[in-house]
Amino acid sequence: MSTPELLGRLQRHYIKPGLSLPGGIFLPEVGWNGGAGGGCDAIYVGFTTTSGRILVGHELKVSRADWLNELNKPGKSDPWADQCHEWWLVVNDPAIVHPGELPAHWGLMVPGTSKTRMKIHTRAVRKDPTTHCPSWQAVRSIMARQDTLRSQAIANVRNGAREEAGRELRQRVEDEVSRRMRNAPDAELLREQMRQITEALGGQILFDDRPRGYYYGREIGLPELAAIGELCREHRNLRKAIDDLTAGYTIGNVRRAVDQLERAIVNLRAVPGQQMELTS
Repeated sequence: MSTPELLGRLQRHYIKPGLSLPGGIFLPEVGWNGGAGGGCDAIYVGFTTTSGRILVGHELKVSRADWLNELNKPGKSDPWADQCHEWWLVVNDPAIVHPGELPAHWGLMVPGTSKTRMKIHTRAVRKDPTTHCPSWQAVRSIMARQDTLRSQAIANVRNGAREEAGRELRQRVEDEVSRRMRNAPDAELLREQMRQITEALGGQILFDDRPRGYYYGREIGLPELAAIGELCREHRNLRKAIDDLTAGYTIGNVRRAVDQLERAIVNLRAVPGQQMELTS
């Protein structure tokens, strides 16, 4: 069992999951506010009669080597142990601590069969709460740690909300892009339609707004296309536009008039005495 896992088991020992009023607070890694020195791996502050309204400190060890290193530094835990009403050594295996190694007044607990209760091997000696009062520095350090954890929790919630909103936004964008891609015309179809338009016009379309005022059948600009469109909208189709613009003198009528004129000239030439005048 790792240190974070052991810490989680210890927290559930004091703070039952789901309780709205747990009757105390559990703080991991509490250091000295405004001062140097070793910290406390975990502190529990009880608020109720059931909890004893006491300050409980804990030192966590997950290996024999880690515990031996603690024993090689006498007094390392004393600053916090002196402030607390109870001081506990918490290990993941009782075999880590050999007989006679546990300092006086320390308690020893290990994970129990239940995930919400620790097993007590040696009970810690409790200082009398009516006579033992933690110092202001200890109280201030606990409050500072609580404030830090509160700020971190708020930041985590805020960042989580941002990430969730970002994921939702990205998903909405992806869905919208997919929808538009499904509904968008096929590129190959657009190319074919453009080819048909160009072929119908008989020339290349120049996508600029420079008016040319003419169309030689090789190039046509957007202003000329707009003029053709306006002509069709005004007269419904090109044939009607031609008829309207020539006021009835359509190409067919002109052709028929020319044919009639040619026949009249032929007939006149056939009349004796008129040939000279017609050719002069």
